[in-house]
Amino acid sequence: MNYDLHTKEGMANAVKWTEQMFGVLKDGASWGLPRSGTLVRIDRPTKTATITQGFAPEEGLVQVIRAMGWKVVLK
Repeated sequence: MNYDLHTKEGMANAVKWTEQMFGVLKDGASWGLPRSGTLVRIDRPTKTATITQGFAPEEGLVQVIRAMGWKVVLK
């Protein structure tokens, strides 16, 4: 499956995958990305994802979450 965020298809696939991930998380839950040490905390009522950056940036993740229509707060 194409997850190249520079293509329309890849971005759509990434958005769908991330929406599914958010769908299994309860409001206020955190999702950890081990490859970068990043934590994403979701607030469903305000559609806000608070990202605590780890040791490596996850710029693509920010793009995907914004493409989902969510606000991103970086910490």
